[in-house]
Parts: sequence; C-alpha cells; structure tokens
Amino acid sequence: MAFVSAPYAWRCVQPVAVRFLGCPSPALALADRVDELTAQRADATVAQAAEIRRIERDLHDGAQARLVSLGLSLATAEKLMETDAVKARALMRDARAVAAASLTELRDLVRGINPPVLNDRGLVDAVSALALDSPLEAVVSADLRLRLDPPIESALYFGIAELLTNAVKHAHATRARISIAQDDTTIVVDVEDDGRGGAGDRPDGGLAGLRRRLAVFDGTLEITSPAGGPTSVRMMVPCESL
Repeated sequence: MAFVSAPYAWRCVQPVAVRFLGCPSPALALADRVDELTAQRADATVAQAAEIRRIERDLHDGAQARLVSLGLSLATAEKLMETDAVKARALMRDARAVAAASLTELRDLVRGINPPVLNDRGLVDAVSALALDSPLEAVVSADLRLRLDPPIESALYFGIAELLTNAVKHAHATRARISIAQDDTTIVVDVEDDGRGGAGDRPDGGLAGLRRRLAVFDGTLEITSPAGGPTSVRMMVPCESL
C-alpha cells in the first residue's frame, strides 16, 4: 500500500484549504484581480460602443435631417426672392429657427465627447470653463501642475460634469465647490454642493456608472449626502503626471 507524503498531500489540498479558510494565495488573488480588470474593461467597451451608437443615431435622425431641411428651405427662399418676397422672408425665418434648433441639437449630441479645451489645455482649465458655464455659483481650486493621462482626464472631467448636473437637476443646489489636488501617486477631486442631499447610488444610476468608469483606472468614489444636504463626493484615481 502506497502512502502519500505529507508535503505532497498539502500541496494538493492547499488551494482548496486556502479558499475555505478565506486566505487567498497570491496566485488566486492575481486571478481574481485579472477577472475584475476584465469585467471593468468589458464595461468600458460596452459604454464606449453605446456612446458611438448614440452619436451615429442622433446624427442620422436629428441633426442631419434638420440640416437637409435647412438647405431645402434656403434654396426655395432664394428662388422666391424676386417673385414672392413675403413667402421668401417667411421661409428665411423658418430656416433661422431650424438653424438654432440644429445648433442646440449638435451641442447636446457632443455631450460625452472631449471638449477642445480639455484636449488642448488639460483638466484644470476644462473644469474652470465648465464651472463658468454652469448655472451654479461654482468655485474651482486646483493644485495640478502637469498633465494627466488623457483617459484619466476625460473620466474625471465628465465625472465632475455629471456631479454638477446632478446638483442642479436633483439637489436644486445654488453653489458648488470643486477641488483638484494631486500627490506623487494619486489625484483627488472633491465636489461639494449646498443642495438638499439624499443622493443615492442606485445600480442603474449615474453615480453607479461613474463608479464603474473610475474603477477602470483603479479609482474610487466616496459619497456623503445626508438628507437636507450638503452633498460631498470624492473621486480618487492612482496616477502619475505626464
């Protein structure tokens, strides 16, 4: 009868024992981390594909159709200028309204696409411009001297934009404070508003989507939002300046 040596037997049962005792081995921890990163990358890929489909659909069904209509109206008005000036002027007024609607639609369409100031001048200037356009009285303070990786800048910029939108739309806030700071390994963004609080992190909500977006970069999202306010949100992302 053959006996199995104790060391060999332990090597055989170690993975099972480690799982059972709740102390994962380095190999198991690495495998779990790979699974987590794979899921995060899949989330990011799905979100990106959905955004591309939204842009294509809105361009085809909205802005493109409006611009075609605008061209036809202008061509008809040009033909009527000498024979029916009243009708031509009416068409010109309609064309002006269509142009204004098209401009608004295009502005809505590019939501989610990096603004030029973010690409050209970086996160701080882009957030400062965002604060100026916000209906809130928003103050920006920043200690960020160098550029970050573009994907991280984009994620933080749109995270701040979403938080400001939520502050206006849901919390009915009037003031907000945005702080951007960085040390050797981490960038920290704090967004505080004076709204009514009660911000929820629902599985299908915007904050959950923001959490997933940051998780792609090993980032975290912390929310403090008691009923009655104020709301404070902190985004932290490991990073190094370029």
